[in-house]
Formats: sequence, structure tokens, C-alpha cells
Amino acid sequence: MDITNTNQIDFRSRPLIFLDLETTGLRVQKHEIIEIGALKVAPKKPFKVLGELQIKVKPKNIHLAEKEALGINGYSEKEWEEAMELEDALKMLDNFGKDGVLVGFNVNFDWAFLDKAYFAYGKTDPFYYHRLDVMPMVYFKMFSDRRMKRFSLGEACRLLKIERKSAHRALDDAKVTYLVFKKMFGYTGKV
Repeated sequence: MDITNTNQIDFRSRPLIFLDLETTGLRVQKHEIIEIGALKVAPKKPFKVLGELQIKVKPKNIHLAEKEALGINGYSEKEWEEAMELEDALKMLDNFGKDGVLVGFNVNFDWAFLDKAYFAYGKTDPFYYHRLDVMPMVYFKMFSDRRMKRFSLGEACRLLKIERKSAHRALDDAKVTYLVFKKMFGYTGKV
């Protein structure tokens, strides 16, 4: 990636890449990515969806997985029979999200797993170097709302009355993160 050229693009013109990963656990050094979901969104109001990406990733060390994590994200050998290698999944994500701004709910969690994966393959990530986290937006806007028990995506969806069809499936969580983001800007609607 040529940093000189990509830094000359106004950040307001960069697509927003709403990203969610499903992993075999919470520990970056031990666990791995098993699903990638992303929406490409226009960076200006009304934040129109430009495309979506959903990839199941073949785990290499499933024996290290947390059983609870696999239960939460719905992993099964049968469901993942057609999954692709992580390196190929990263190439697809690269093409989809090139020069975009990564956006997520607690995006640092997802970023840590992506950064580890890019490093493992000797690759440089294709994204703009800034990331946008929706969680602090929710924290700021809803801090004084006593109905909020914790700052999770599920809780934000519940209070904002956003239907969450398949919690802990990467593309579905990327979609509801996008809807929470839009609500923070006063927009409603569906993906």
C-alpha cells in the first residue's frame, strides 16, 4: 500500500467498513478467526450500504477453542465444511475494504485478531489507519439511561429497538452495528 497516495484521500470520502469477527475464544494469542462479516457503507449521510461480505474461515487449531465461544457463534464442523483458509479470506476482505475506515462495536477486539492474522502472513492491512468504534458513541449518548445495564451490542440493540436476528454471527452483528451507528446520527431504517 502506498501511504502517500492513500493519505491524500480525504477521510470523509473513504468508505466505512462495518466489521465483525467471530472467533474461537477471547484470547488473541490463543484463539482464531472463524467468521468475517462486513458491510461497505458510503461515508456520508444517509450512510447507504454499498456491499456486504460474509466468509466462514477454516480453523487450524479448533482443539484450542473455548466450547462456550463455539456454542455462542454456532460453529459446527458441518457448517464450516466449505470454509476457506484464513489467508484467502484476508485477500477477499482486502479487496472489499481497501482504503476504508474500519468500524465496529468494540472494534479493538476485532482489530487485534485481524492484526495478528495480517502479521502471521507477512501482509500489511489495506485499511485506512484510523478506526471508528461505535461502543463509545453508545456510551456517550446513553450513559445516563438507567435502563442500560452494560455497554454491549445486544443491550444497545434492545434499548434502541433494533431487531437482532442472529446474535454472534459476523455479518448479522456487522449489520446491527451499522444500525446502531445510524441511530446515533438520528437515522432509522433497515439494512
